[in-house]
Order: sequence, then C-alpha cells, then structure tokens
Amino acid sequence: MVVKVYCQIVVILGCLCAFSAQATPLDKAEAQRVLARSASAAEAVSYTGNYIYQSGENIANYKISHAIENGVAAEHRELLDGEPREYLRVGDKVSMYPAQGYAVQLDRRYTSKLFPNHLPDDVSELLHSYGVSKVGRERVVGRETTIYQLDPLDAYRYPQRFWVDDESGLILKWLMMGMRQEMVQSFSFTQIQVGGKINQKLLKPIYPLRSVKVNDGAVLDLAEDKKWRIKPTVPGFKLIKKSTRSLPHKSREVVHYLFSDGAVTLSVFVEPMNANIPLGLAHQGAIHLYARQVDQYLLSCLGEVPAVTVERFAKAYTLR
Repeated sequence: MVVKVYCQIVVILGCLCAFSAQATPLDKAEAQRVLARSASAAEAVSYTGNYIYQSGENIANYKISHAIENGVAAEHRELLDGEPREYLRVGDKVSMYPAQGYAVQLDRRYTSKLFPNHLPDDVSELLHSYGVSKVGRERVVGRETTIYQLDPLDAYRYPQRFWVDDESGLILKWLMMGMRQEMVQSFSFTQIQVGGKINQKLLKPIYPLRSVKVNDGAVLDLAEDKKWRIKPTVPGFKLIKKSTRSLPHKSREVVHYLFSDGAVTLSVFVEPMNANIPLGLAHQGAIHLYARQVDQYLLSCLGEVPAVTVERFAKAYTLR
C-alpha cells in the first residue's frame, strides 16, 4: 500500500511540473513527423520494463517486454497486481490468460495499440481532431524526453500529453487530462531498457494461455446498419467494431458499437429496455455515461470523453 501511494505521488508531482511549462504549437508537418516517429518506434524498437497505469484511485503495475525477431514483433505483458492476467502477441497472433473474461474476438487496433503504442497507424487522421504542441523537456526513468500534447480542436475530447524518448522515439509516459487540465488517467514507465538484446525468457508465457481471434480492424459503414439509422454529430469518430456480446452482470446479450478518433474510444450499447437502469447522464472521473430509451430499447454511451460527447452519440440513434 505504501509503495502504491508513493508511486501515485510521484506521478502526480511529475504531471504538475509538466503542467507549468509553456506550450508551443507545432505546424501540421512537424506534428505529423513527431506522431509518426512515436507510432513507428512503439512497434519497431525492442524494450523491456515495468509501467504503472493509474485511473482515479485505481493503480495497476505491469511488466512488459517487446522484441523484434526476424522482422516480427513479439510482445509479452503481465499484470503484477491482484488476480493474474497475461497477454502475448506474436505478429498478429494473440493469446491471453484468462481468456474467458474477454470477447470472443479482439479488434486488431486493440492488440497493437496498448501502451506505449497509443497512436494510430495513420497519424494524419488524428490531426483532423487534434493539434500538437511542444510543452517542454523532462527526464523519465533516467532518460531525456520531450513533452508533447494533443490539443483537441473542439469540445468533444480531452487533451492528452505524452513524453517521447529523445533517443528512440518511444513514448515513456502518457497522460489524459480533464477540461481543467487535471490528471484523470496515466501510463508511466517506472523502469525500462531500450534497445539491445531482449532475453527470450521474458517473452515466454507464465500461465496456460488461450488463443484469441483477432479481426482485421476495418472501418465499418454506418449506413449498412439494418436496424438503426446512425447519424453522429461529433466529428472525427469512426465505427471500428460492431458485435453482439454478453457483458458482466447482464443476463441478456447487447449489441456493442465501438467508435474511435485514433486516440480514444467510446462505446454504444443497445439492449432490451431495463427499468432498473437510470436514464440520463452519470460519470466517474473522466468516464461519462449517457443512457436513454428508444422504443423498447435502452441505449447507453460510455467513454473517457466529455459529457457532451456521450450524450450526442446516444442521441444519434433512431430506429429505421
């Protein structure tokens, strides 16, 4: 408990120091160069270390190893707190422990965009919704980094800040902020080795893993939905996945629509109406939820985005 509290204080103090810096906007060409370098480094650079994920009062510690062997990326990560969880990706093939808690299949973007690989393959699309500013410089786990920020071009998403290793281009810290520049979510390495030979033992599974199917991650056409007319008024988000699934604590199946703007995702769930679920807006930290009734259906939109975003998405659905 003492270690967790100490780590939380360290993360917060580091963020407060970074917030005091003066941001300098980058032109579009330089912004694309910065983003493309970090997006490439997360897949092409070999590294191993530990990082902390923090959201509100929740803190989780992870161990990660990422290596390139014969041109193929292999990545192993393990949750070090609580119940064991393990993830292994070799190329596009993914295995997990335990697998039963996840969907039958995963989107390819999920398998390749876990920290520190938050950026999309096509960073130019990200620049339709965000500008990029250079905030300053700071040492992270003993390495020199340059701090950048994704600045929303509208009120539908949060600012996000990231620390880029000067030598490799790898992102060493990622921070989501609220509308008042407060920290709401962070990923940060606490120890890392960048480059060099990665011990192959670090890539070996610890628990009996189970293969998980990965789909190709194609963007879907909203007009092809046979049941719902979907006309979102929030720019920049695309439908990247639609599936029918069971959710924890729900006895009935729901239809899940997953949208992304390249930096964040939000979900719309459609299920039979349940009178026990309150309608309207609710939130916990940076996560907002908006629920409404449409005929005999309950529509809920959930995401780490401002309240106006989830409300607009929930109201974008009408029955055909």
